[in-house]
Amino acid sequence: MTAVGTARAARSGSSMLAPILFMLPAGIGILLFVAVPAVLSLVASFFQVPLAGGAWTWVGFANFERIVTDPLVLQAIANTGLYCLITIIQSLVIGLALALLSESIVHGRALVRTLLFLPMTANLVAMAVVFRWIFAYQGGFANELLALVGIVPLNWLGATGTSLVTVAIVGVWRSASFAMMIFIAGLATVPGSINEAARSEGIRGWTKLTRLTLPLMKPTVVFACVVTILGSVQAFDTINVMTQGGPQGSSETLLTMTWKLGFSYFDLGSASALSLLLLLLLIGVGLLQRRLLSGGSR
Repeated sequence: MTAVGTARAARSGSSMLAPILFMLPAGIGILLFVAVPAVLSLVASFFQVPLAGGAWTWVGFANFERIVTDPLVLQAIANTGLYCLITIIQSLVIGLALALLSESIVHGRALVRTLLFLPMTANLVAMAVVFRWIFAYQGGFANELLALVGIVPLNWLGATGTSLVTVAIVGVWRSASFAMMIFIAGLATVPGSINEAARSEGIRGWTKLTRLTLPLMKPTVVFACVVTILGSVQAFDTINVMTQGGPQGSSETLLTMTWKLGFSYFDLGSASALSLLLLLLLIGVGLLQRRLLSGGSR
């Protein structure tokens, strides 16, 4: 090899080494805190795992049979579906409305967008504590407002009929903010010539939104739907702080049930099996997004 070739090879090797070194810390973190726990959880779903240590006992699909027949787990699955039903549509509608509102503002648009995006940046645990005070039965801000108009106080978090709806309200408050930013990014992709043509033809309001804007934003709409679904299915922090899944499991969801199976009932095998089923559900949502986007691109 000539001297020139040797120098080029050395430069090529050094140029490849730098990106690897920059990615190495993140790669180690992903390996230790994502990949290894995921593999251990997958393996543990087929074993009976003693929490205090000791040999794992092979049980095959017994953990999966246990969770699909457990009334508490089935209730958590039903609650998760209802929570998603409450939060997803409302979050998308409110997020789209806020995005359109912010687009219509001429002066102070950046400030309005920042204020509307604040719920997404807030610490979930801290905000859950705040909302637990807001919806407290005695002295809570929500009941104080109801008292002003002569309505009796509601046991927002302590009644089986209202606990899930109450935590879902908090979920909408947060996810609508993120959906708004996604829709704002999507609105920016609509060509200005389309808006000008619609204005010259007198196409405005609802007709313009449903016939022009949303069809042109189909990838954005699909992405917003998938992100909102994933966030709703994985709801944990606010529910765990506000209700701990109670009362009587009325606000229990898949993730809070997984937590309880593992660290309250000390059944790590069943917890791993439930988390694996949840992972498969999330993968299915991701594949659905891909299918919708690829279908829209053809």
